[in-house]
Amino acid sequence: MSGRSPWAAVELPHLLAAHGLAGVAEQPFEHDGWSGATLTVLDGSAGRFILKRTSWATDWIARSTRDHALREAVLAADPVPLPHPIAPAHLGAAADGTAAAILMPDLSAWLIPWDRGDGGPAIVDGEPLARVLAAMATIHAQPWTAVRAVDEPDDPAWPWCPVRERVELLSRASAIRYHLGGLWVGARFLAGWDAFDALATVPARALVDGLTADPGPLLATLGRLPSTGLHGDLKLANVALLPDGRASLIDWQLTTFAPVALELGWFLVSNVAQLVSAPDTILDAYRSALATAGGDAVLGDWEAQRDLAILTGLLLRGWRKGLDAAAGVALPDGSTARDDLRWWCDEAVAAAARRL
Repeated sequence: MSGRSPWAAVELPHLLAAHGLAGVAEQPFEHDGWSGATLTVLDGSAGRFILKRTSWATDWIARSTRDHALREAVLAADPVPLPHPIAPAHLGAAADGTAAAILMPDLSAWLIPWDRGDGGPAIVDGEPLARVLAAMATIHAQPWTAVRAVDEPDDPAWPWCPVRERVELLSRASAIRYHLGGLWVGARFLAGWDAFDALATVPARALVDGLTADPGPLLATLGRLPSTGLHGDLKLANVALLPDGRASLIDWQLTTFAPVALELGWFLVSNVAQLVSAPDTILDAYRSALATAGGDAVLGDWEAQRDLAILTGLLLRGWRKGLDAAAGVALPDGSTARDDLRWWCDEAVAAAARRL
């Protein structure tokens, strides 16, 4: 299907005027995003807003995931309603030259912080973690088949992130390509994979090398499980826990249609510094939350989902586990990053023996 993305039909001044922001000056907004998108803040009479600009030219994640339509802007311009406890994160999107400009309420006060303020990690457990898992389960339980799962990455109707590109996004092969293309992230990922190769078990290194060279077996196994709509980048720092009990999720650039294993694997590996509960404890809590949300149909073979979460997690984030292990990082549960790397290596190799 061809045609303009829905955000391209609106010019930015019209979007700003609709929210009482005509003539309001933009101010810089500091953030730690890596994609190349820029953020500014606007203080209007109706509140404080964030304007996110992204484009094919400036955003390496867009280019790496064939995001011609700029999928987060598509979602912002034509959102899919999600029920309680999810609160909308977008107010609209519009064209600003060749860039997409995404307007959002400023959720900074309620976003889960990376650290406590003293340099130590902000631990997320108990009721806050339960709220995050409930929000995740609510997203997964929705009837996403009503939103057509297209194969064409530039289809503006709903340009899901392709599963293969999501799985390969942070691999060594991709890191080499980024480095050769002059992207600073390439050197960061390559240093991580070098540390992984130095500290991971030999079977885990062979597994990751094999799946990097040919992710086909992993993709085929994922393809045998039910798919649903995923947020795609569920770091805790992308979740705002609002005072009214709802949760709002930002950064939907990697939203995809895939088995929940892909979301769960990324959730576990990207938040390890803030999670004190063991991975299987969190997975069991998620499964209970999904049952409460009425989403049992998206589970399929739960043991397979669990195994594939571990496999995709290590493939996506082995580079960071290598860096943390090399740095001697201590984790919230009292273990070390080397202990954590060993666990993920052993579990991934066992999962691959069962599933691939």
